[in-house]
Amino acid sequence: MSSDEEIFGKRPKEYFEVKEKKSIPFILSCIYMGFMGFIPIFLGILGFMKIYFPGAPAWFFILNIILGIVMIIGSIGTYYFKKWGVFLFGLTLFIDILFHLSLGFEELDAINGLYLFIGFALVPIIPRWKFFN
Repeated sequence: MSSDEEIFGKRPKEYFEVKEKKSIPFILSCIYMGFMGFIPIFLGILGFMKIYFPGAPAWFFILNIILGIVMIIGSIGTYYFKKWGVFLFGLTLFIDILFHLSLGFEELDAINGLYLFIGFALVPIIPRWKFFN
């Protein structure tokens, strides 16, 4: 036995062993990512109706809708095992957070979405990274 095995015990040969390519947790994480894209679209529509953040200019809501559409495109790319889909979704979510914080609007749903994306959506995606193009 090596010193690592004495300290940590025996480790499995393949930690990220994937039995099926599209499992239920992977599909649920892609659905969650798509749902996160509908939130900015919904908030943009509410903004045009003057229900949400009534003092904001129109470009704010247009940019919100564009960011939501790009998030949905990223979730679709993730479902079809494209690396650009994961990166596009994460980057767009991060830009959405910075966009809201730079305007002084501390919106918690985007920040919570980032935490849930890291904690919930990436868990079934990372073991399948070898399938991504």
